[in-house]
Amino acid sequence: MKSSESDKLREMIINKAKEFGATLAGIGRVVDLKTTPTYEKYDRVPYLDFFEALPEWPSDAESILVFALLHPRTEPVLDWWDSKPGGTPGNRVLIQIQNKMEDWLREEMDIKAYSLAYHLEKGGVFLKDAAVCASLGVIGKNNLLITPEYGPDVRLRASLLDVALDPSEPLDFDPCAGCDKPCFQACPQDAFRSGSFERKYCRIQMRKDQENARSLPHDPKTVYVRWCRACELSCPIGR
Repeated sequence: MKSSESDKLREMIINKAKEFGATLAGIGRVVDLKTTPTYEKYDRVPYLDFFEALPEWPSDAESILVFALLHPRTEPVLDWWDSKPGGTPGNRVLIQIQNKMEDWLREEMDIKAYSLAYHLEKGGVFLKDAAVCASLGVIGKNNLLITPEYGPDVRLRASLLDVALDPSEPLDFDPCAGCDKPCFQACPQDAFRSGSFERKYCRIQMRKDQENARSLPHDPKTVYVRWCRACELSCPIGR
């Protein structure tokens, strides 16, 4: 496929994802995804004790479509985890977008799309790394994806495509340069005490969040986990 044709198709796919409800969307190459820092580090230090190997992706997967949904601080319910399919209201919206995109790509563009699960252990990908490959943002010192438009207040979903496309234009974006790192001070478990993110301390807070799960008056039959977002909500980018 000529570069001009690839660019046109890429932008058509991105625009369709936004039409279906995505706040942001981008395209990356699968070959680049396999060389991102998290994948390389995971081979040496897997952080899921029960997880033995990274998932095998379809052999014909050439590109990855990553799309994001804005989770504004005024709508915290989008992040509340429950036992219903999809986990959170926000992720259920992303699944709907993903399903619409898969149908459109197959029926209108003759492109096969492989919908990826959110969780790595269920066949997903490292979504933050995928989003960087798709030029949606960069991974900041708070270990979150930071986008130029909305900071870290987005949630992600991705699909593999069986067509080779040129990736989205790279970003010239360094949000943490000169920042006084309010995320470091905001963490209730001091997970940045070494100067960088340490997952083991974040896990302590996650366990506390799970222990504090409870139902709400408007929905007494559903138990909600409200995960800590202190590092995210303290980030000044996108405000």
